[in-house]
Amino acid sequence: MTYPTISLHTRRLFQVAGNLTDAAVPKLADACSVDVLEVLLRGEVPPPGPVDGGKQLRRAAFLSTRGEAARGAYAVGEVSRIRPGTPYARSLSDLRPRLIRHLNHNSRWLVRDPRRARLLREAGAHSLIVLPLTVRGVVLGLFVLYRRDKSSPFNENDLREAAQLADSAAGCLETVRRQIDEDALARLLRHSLLPERLPPLSAIEAAHGHVPAEASPGQWFDVLPLSSARVALVVGTAEGTGVDAAIGMTRLRAVITTLSALDLRPDKLLTRLDDTVSRLERQRPVSRQGPCDRKAGASCLYVVYDPATERCVSARAGDPTLVVAQPNGDVSAPRLASHSPLGSDDQPFENTEFDAPPGSTLLLNGGRSPTPQPAAAPVMERFHEALAESGPDMSQLLDLVLRDLPPDREPAMLLTRTRALEARSVAALTLPSDPVAVPAARDWAGRQLATWTLGDLADSTTLVISELVTNAIRYSDGPIGLRLIRDVHTLICEVSDTSGSGPHRRQPKATDEGGRGLSIVGELTQNQGTRYTSSGKIIWTEQPLPV
Repeated sequence: MTYPTISLHTRRLFQVAGNLTDAAVPKLADACSVDVLEVLLRGEVPPPGPVDGGKQLRRAAFLSTRGEAARGAYAVGEVSRIRPGTPYARSLSDLRPRLIRHLNHNSRWLVRDPRRARLLREAGAHSLIVLPLTVRGVVLGLFVLYRRDKSSPFNENDLREAAQLADSAAGCLETVRRQIDEDALARLLRHSLLPERLPPLSAIEAAHGHVPAEASPGQWFDVLPLSSARVALVVGTAEGTGVDAAIGMTRLRAVITTLSALDLRPDKLLTRLDDTVSRLERQRPVSRQGPCDRKAGASCLYVVYDPATERCVSARAGDPTLVVAQPNGDVSAPRLASHSPLGSDDQPFENTEFDAPPGSTLLLNGGRSPTPQPAAAPVMERFHEALAESGPDMSQLLDLVLRDLPPDREPAMLLTRTRALEARSVAALTLPSDPVAVPAARDWAGRQLATWTLGDLADSTTLVISELVTNAIRYSDGPIGLRLIRDVHTLICEVSDTSGSGPHRRQPKATDEGGRGLSIVGELTQNQGTRYTSSGKIIWTEQPLPV
């Protein structure tokens, strides 16, 4: 059976109704219809007891032995009007079935419902059964069966058989209604937790996120500020359905946000996230583990963009994808290293690096949805066409990418456009591992701050640099890198060395002659941290620019 353009949840209800008509025709009836209460489509619980015939019902299914040539009084998806005084209204009122063995087309109740009366005469219907679909005294809808032409009239045995079908279908409708209710709660929970506005950052010109209303409540996106003006772009999908998926999404986001503050590279971050997911999975009660949970898994794509180098580093778990549009309009999909979903195995994650010049547009696709995703090539083609049509408007671009996609096939998406730091806002110096480099570093930093008219930060910055360079000389034997970055609101200072050992801040005793360097750095700066690289580490600090 095909359905009109309706929501995923409504389609589920209609499928249950369609299964009921399939079971009844032609085995029990020549035609039948199923109407459901309008409130069911919203996941709401109808009040117990009788239903006023004036309550709005919607046609969910109709089937006839005459196939497409036959039509019901109302089309599928159309409001089904129940007239007072008819057997339909009476069954909804007293919750009792109606068996009309011999239908008199001159009956008074047919006068009240001319639309049905005309179709019943045209079809030659001569017998009908009307059954309210109820669960524990709550009316969910109406099930009506018809016989026509040479078929024998309905009898008591037919009524009992129809009642059994109706009871089974009512239970299925209630199950779907509960799923709709739970999904609505899960979407509300997700909506309250996702960022209402993405933060303005110097690394990206604009960012727009999209989470589909009808897809898994476990889908999300994030834009996370990192040290040194970098930014992390994240999309993902938690496993499960309903509230469980929304809770899983909340956990994953919290872990990723925490790990991002440690300045881990994408592969290392996903490794720790994978360990966390595996541990949480082992702690789940067996009764709450569905047979498909481990098969689907949780997916995540984590991309770090550095505006100073104009490069991205990414890693993924599961099936998220990434499409990049260069400033000249060329569209490509970086060959991301594949990996199974989170918590599935112990295979190592791999980083994928690629250039992202200023003005590049990145489209992160969260992947898994209730139905298969479009292939990569059509997505790239759609993205290319949308770029040509939208121009620089990012929100319009995202709308165009999603255009014509069925609601239940929409993935979570994050769309961003990169921006680079101006060359004059970045200054770098390489120093030898020699104590004489300390005063040279201070002098260089002082001159650079003067060039940037940031003389108010000269004293604090040169003292910070002195402490960090001294520590680098003491604990490493390779060259030392010093970099200053003037961001929009922040002065960033970085000191890199070849040692893989991180600094440890301690509380010195009053009689100690040393050990106060990192304490001094902490007092003079707003934020500090350590970022490990393949060749060593970077100690970074941030100070707010003077207003």
